[in-house]
Amino acid sequence: MSRVAARTTNIGASPAAMFGGVRGDGLIPGTARETIKFSPTVRVEERFISGDVELEAWMTNTTMAVEAENYRSVRSNPNRGEAGAVDDGFDDEDDDVISPANDYNSVRSNKRRSAFAPADDEDDEDDGDDEDEAHSDSIRRLQRLTGASEDEIRELYEYLEGEPVLGERCVITLPDARAPRGGPSIESLITPKRVIDFVTGRADGDGNVYSWGSNHKTAAAVADEDDEDADDEDGSCEQHSSGGGLSAEQSVYCWGGNTSQTNISGPTHTYGSLDVLTSDSGVVVINVTNRPPAASDTKSMVGVSSDGRPTDVDSLDEWGRESGPASSTSVIVCQVLVQPVGCPCPFPALLHVQRHTNNNQYVYSCGWVIDESCLYENSVTALAGGGGGNVRIQDITLSRSGEVSGDEILRLLPDDVSPVGAQLFFGHLEDAVITGSLLDDELVEEVAGAVSSDGDVYCSCHPLDGHCLHLVDDGNTSDTVKFKAGAELSKSVN
Repeated sequence: MSRVAARTTNIGASPAAMFGGVRGDGLIPGTARETIKFSPTVRVEERFISGDVELEAWMTNTTMAVEAENYRSVRSNPNRGEAGAVDDGFDDEDDDVISPANDYNSVRSNKRRSAFAPADDEDDEDDGDDEDEAHSDSIRRLQRLTGASEDEIRELYEYLEGEPVLGERCVITLPDARAPRGGPSIESLITPKRVIDFVTGRADGDGNVYSWGSNHKTAAAVADEDDEDADDEDGSCEQHSSGGGLSAEQSVYCWGGNTSQTNISGPTHTYGSLDVLTSDSGVVVINVTNRPPAASDTKSMVGVSSDGRPTDVDSLDEWGRESGPASSTSVIVCQVLVQPVGCPCPFPALLHVQRHTNNNQYVYSCGWVIDESCLYENSVTALAGGGGGNVRIQDITLSRSGEVSGDEILRLLPDDVSPVGAQLFFGHLEDAVITGSLLDDELVEEVAGAVSSDGDVYCSCHPLDGHCLHLVDDGNTSDTVKFKAGAELSKSVN
């Protein structure tokens, strides 16, 4: 049946990945994980013939995590002297340098208050009591949300001060396969809900992890064959669930359908309300937690069109209007809970998903990132883009060896490509403009106003748009070469 279908429609695909960006100060790069081939099937029922059509699908994965060697304090880091430290008060208008990259834990521990931080000594006694009560409320809210004990919440903040996983991203490709005479098509079958079900590893009524049809998976680890930890990558995420883990009622499974060791819920309301802020240059999605809206106004899921307009998401059963250079749909952002391996309990995060088209294939970009606003004072996570998800896709010709160099990728990308790529910014909100993570000061002012902080605002900024690198396959390329090339794309260029 598959051979018959191949004569009338496309059933093949090739790997794709978001451009990783050029390593720079203030940016946390992605680490390439698995490149995976799936073989989903679609059932076709015709008058004289019926059967399952096997399709080719690919998934590339990256993880954003802080590494131990990047934990040095801003002021005690002699090896990154090319960038000076930022004045804590942002008083120097001519200071356009940023803190050395990835000082995530030092900024957190020295500058921001978590739910367990004591009130400042300089505060008077009444203010201190009020703040301690507010932080007790924060602890109780996280306990209600995650089912964790107070000790596990404390251990969560210790995890975030160490070597935390801050986000994951994947790109899935499927052929634009269509059965004749109005039969099923990938376009109609793979809805936003099905993509979210897949990347969150949701199970069906029989307890089986959701897949596209009769789904067979082949994975090629990005790690070296001699890597002693390579075998650990296939561990079930259930192995690290603790007593404070996500409950069965919250439908928690592994990110990417068991391709990583991160527990992740489906869309759920965590805290606050999602809001879309715009300027002449770009758009951001943030979670506003300092002024909880009325229950009827709470938004745990929003959309942003590829031309930067906020949209309501009433249903996950359709993608809606397409626009932009890659026929991109609106990007859908929703609140979720995640629990990476080694983390004692779940924490709030933001999930995003979007569909594009290229080379007679569908390209689905998905990811999650920590929601700072639910965990720290004067902090926010901004999902940002020049057009809400105005993704541009760059074809990469595949060599027989599967070699794809960073220099080659940079030659193919346009001169104005953002060096940020798919990297995560963390630091002072105003510095996000210096790195290019936020596009203008107007967005900075809008975000700061929404956080309503009297002091410094700290921001994790994750791009929604950017350049997607897509391999061009002549139909004769071996899976081994595709695995290798997909892994190279996932770690470009950083």
